[in-house]
Amino acid sequence: MSRAGAWARLVARALTSVVLGVGLAACTSPDRVEVRPPAPPAVTAPLDVTYATASSTVAVVAMGLLEDPLNTFWELFSRSGPTSAWALVTPPGVADNGGLVVGSGSSLLAGFEPSQELEFSPLAASADQGASWSPGLVPGALSAVPDALAAPSSAGLVALVRNGGGEVLSSGGDPSTWSELVGRGEIAASSAGRSCGVGELTAVTLDATRGALVGTTCTTPGVVGIFDRVAGAWHLAGGRLPASTSGSTTKVLRLVDVDGAPDALVAVGDSTSPELFALDTPSRAVPSGAWSSSPALSIPPGSRLVSTGVAPDGGFVVLTSATGRPLALDVESGRGGAWQALPSPPEGTAAVAVSAAGEVDALVAAATVLIDWRLDTATATWSKIATVTVPIQFGSSS
Repeated sequence: MSRAGAWARLVARALTSVVLGVGLAACTSPDRVEVRPPAPPAVTAPLDVTYATASSTVAVVAMGLLEDPLNTFWELFSRSGPTSAWALVTPPGVADNGGLVVGSGSSLLAGFEPSQELEFSPLAASADQGASWSPGLVPGALSAVPDALAAPSSAGLVALVRNGGGEVLSSGGDPSTWSELVGRGEIAASSAGRSCGVGELTAVTLDATRGALVGTTCTTPGVVGIFDRVAGAWHLAGGRLPASTSGSTTKVLRLVDVDGAPDALVAVGDSTSPELFALDTPSRAVPSGAWSSSPALSIPPGSRLVSTGVAPDGGFVVLTSATGRPLALDVESGRGGAWQALPSPPEGTAAVAVSAAGEVDALVAAATVLIDWRLDTATATWSKIATVTVPIQFGSSS
């Protein structure tokens, strides 16, 4: 059976399981003054990302004509080591103009964001780093966040979809068979959710010991919205940020599990002067709430996140841009470590990968060509080391 035929069968199966919900409009008394909670940080985590392990690295990059959504195509690249060449491994057969998210573990799980007339999210699973793919499907549309999928080695799969304001689905390992784990409403209504002031569900990961971890926004100042389920009830596992942030709302931008230890990137503050904190746990045995925090990484006013990455040691890579300024690259030095500012990468850099050996590669997307620049730390300069030509068919949607 063709890959297109297999996806068609999965779509038919998924459509039979869709449950339509009816929303109730909330009414307020006209003479009552509504007190709105403070808004969470407006920082958005882009879908351009890198994930590096001790043995491999994957990168998701938008290419093509980026000012034209119909001619923007999200591409997936993989390499087996810092000296290996990047290989284009984007799953074929599905339009990816809406975006691409990846769950990385012992296998790759790629999910397609809805676009144009595509209202659900096909999946593709690979056990050989993208050399071959098998189709799957979630019954809904994946959330447009980097960590909407998680595929660790032995704990199954989880997906974050947009149903009902946010819903987490789980699978025993089959990327075409899913069941609801929890919805936003259940977490928000729990005692832990009320103490956080849950807004959006923003990330999900899966730990072999703790099970699913769900990231959210929190309107309660200083509280980090990371939830896990213990004895059938959802608990606040994220704890609190340092006292200096006690007056600020929070948003979990990234939530990943690296070698059995969860790591999170959290935004704090308002849109004019946000700060980023990396929260880390040293091992899977650490109890809920026992996170270490990096120092604050201040984002200058007017800046935006260009991409984020995960290093093999669990540290985060953050690339930011501001009008009239060079790109800013900051790397967390290990779990809970300080942020290190690195030389500004070449103009047009879409994502940055840090390998287990410490090599830093800036990936520049130039229409149909991906250019790999490597940092020479001794001279603080970047050198072009490789290019990959991507066969994009402009004017198509696949």
